[in-house]
Amino acid sequence: MGNQINLILGMHNHQPVDNWDHVIEDAYVKCYKPFLDVLENHPKVGMSLHYTGYLLDWLFERHPEIIDQLKRLIQRGQVEMISGAYYEPIIAIIPDADKQGQIEKLTDRVEALTGQRPNGLWLAERVWEPHLVKPIAQAGIQYLFLDDSHFKAAGLDESELYGRYTSEEQGKTVDIFPVDKTLRYQIPYDSPQAIVDYLGSIASADGKKAAIYFDDGEKFGVWPGSHRLVFKEKWLDHFFKALSDNSHMIKAITPSQYVARTPPLGRIYLPTASYSEMMEWSLPAKQLAIYEQAVKEVPPQYNRFFRAGFWRNFLVKYPEANNIHKKMLYVSEKIHRLEQEKGIKHEEALDELWKGQSNDIFWHGVFGGLYLTNLRTANYQHLIKAENIVDALLHGPSFLHIEQRDLDCDGQPEILIESSAQNLYLHPHEGGSLFELDYRRKNFNLLDTLARRYESYHDKLGGNGNEAQSSKEHTLNQHLHYDWHRRVSLLDHFLGEGTDLESLSQSRYPEQGDFVNSPYESRIENNTVILSRDGNVWVQDQLIPIRVEKQLILADPDQAQTIIRYRLTNLSAHKAPLWFSVQFNANLLAGDAPDRYYYLPESAPKPAQSITAAGAAVAQITESKARLRSKKLISREALKEVYGIGLRDEWLDIDYHLIWNRIGDVWRFPIETVSQSETGFEKVYQSSAMFPNWKLTLQPQESWDVEIIQRITSHQP
Repeated sequence: MGNQINLILGMHNHQPVDNWDHVIEDAYVKCYKPFLDVLENHPKVGMSLHYTGYLLDWLFERHPEIIDQLKRLIQRGQVEMISGAYYEPIIAIIPDADKQGQIEKLTDRVEALTGQRPNGLWLAERVWEPHLVKPIAQAGIQYLFLDDSHFKAAGLDESELYGRYTSEEQGKTVDIFPVDKTLRYQIPYDSPQAIVDYLGSIASADGKKAAIYFDDGEKFGVWPGSHRLVFKEKWLDHFFKALSDNSHMIKAITPSQYVARTPPLGRIYLPTASYSEMMEWSLPAKQLAIYEQAVKEVPPQYNRFFRAGFWRNFLVKYPEANNIHKKMLYVSEKIHRLEQEKGIKHEEALDELWKGQSNDIFWHGVFGGLYLTNLRTANYQHLIKAENIVDALLHGPSFLHIEQRDLDCDGQPEILIESSAQNLYLHPHEGGSLFELDYRRKNFNLLDTLARRYESYHDKLGGNGNEAQSSKEHTLNQHLHYDWHRRVSLLDHFLGEGTDLESLSQSRYPEQGDFVNSPYESRIENNTVILSRDGNVWVQDQLIPIRVEKQLILADPDQAQTIIRYRLTNLSAHKAPLWFSVQFNANLLAGDAPDRYYYLPESAPKPAQSITAAGAAVAQITESKARLRSKKLISREALKEVYGIGLRDEWLDIDYHLIWNRIGDVWRFPIETVSQSETGFEKVYQSSAMFPNWKLTLQPQESWDVEIIQRITSHQP
């Protein structure tokens, strides 16, 4: 008998929570179903399969025939099902109770549907941290799969990677298989014979070695060009046939079959890591090119010790991702507190929380990820649903609660205003800004926005024409504008002479004040939050001290309405001509859809009239003469002499509007990012920015006031 090698093949199939139905159906037709059909025709080829919980549920509901097919393959010993965290979170960054809960939920679900209880685990994006051994073991998992680069970084040589190792944390153990990078790049792109030759080169006389392949199932039909290669050109069929024809040398078996036959190769402690591309993407954008150059200069024999970033730094690179993550931790804390304090384990709230932990929106690389508004919205909606359930049990149907808490874990407290109708999260130390606005009735965060940032791949759109030709739009490089602040609300601007709609929309205007990203003092008085800053504004060649105070008043906890009272005071002995503007943002997802649009409120208070909590449109009104040139959310316009502006979403049934008591101009424009996806570059609508603005002159020690109502309503419950 000649040399032999065990081959453990694994496929991970995943769809984000609440992904579009037609997208999943397309993946089913092009990938998931034809893959199993080909596999079933090659009974000598063993396989391990992982389906994330959301996809598994979708398949059971829409195509139960594929569940029956899995059962057949399991019964004949050809397929082993693999568990994981149900909704595909990055396990390292969710609370331990949720780690174990999500894993056990998927393990139970797989067993209920297929009759087989999984022993192995797929780790989302292969993001590994050493502490994971304990919660994974406590969830009943015996082994998992990680990139071989993790093992090389721990000091192992290539020849030591053909098997599994045992790792330990506080006396708990799991076995870890190293996924072969060569196979990961060969399958499904190299010829089947080349793969057979590679496996033959590492086969041994004792037949104990194992080569492991485990990668995204979407490579087999969903990725661009893959369906033609894998199925129409029959790459997969030819590959499985090559394995069957060489079964005397290559034993394509399941992980449990291998574990039953061979012991671990030893004990190991792996460093934090993910696959190499992910670690590169986690670097700051301007450092990525430096890293890539450094890799070229490092001799190949030292590459194993040369690594890029750390996954958690996506939460630094993208503060919007950090906000979602910390919101998730906050909601999880509430749910588990409910169980501890009142003995209530609310399964629906837990499931909504776990859906909100889905990983896709916490990072960005070659896929859209964080840049995709529909995916971010899905996470927020599930988190707010969970929060609504638990808050009703903790506080009752009507409540208003204001607290200071370091929500984003930056060492400085935020202010959280929570009521039965809305949540408002404020950053006193970042311009006194409003960075989350949850309309609880519709489980929707209107400030789920994203700032425009430099990405290293933007250099490919630098106007050379080549890359732009393959982009979805030829003029994407003209949309490369970068913001120097978050796209949030209640940012206080003092505009300089020469500012116009174009320069403001491109973040290239002259900012005369030092208020936008600067700290504000804060205090809480009953149902009111007061934010103030003594700052400065350049007026010609003079630096004029100006105080900005803004009060947020919530009069009714059951209404999503906030009264915002501004007072500007000239603290100098000089006259101060000012151009003051307050930035607001709102994301209603679809900038070009006909059922989502701007409108002008039909009436508004007379100049300087106070807006009461009861009515933004009171008896004494004056009509605005302004008219919108375009109602689309992607449109831009400088409107003159108006008392407010509104955005309406008929699909979500959300009406968001601002009304102020001093006639002023309002400039509006879309925030659109340029990001990379698996199909090339794309422009994505992120939010609509609105800048009500007033020109005024303050005499020494004089104050000026404006009152703004922010209101969210809907027609249906």
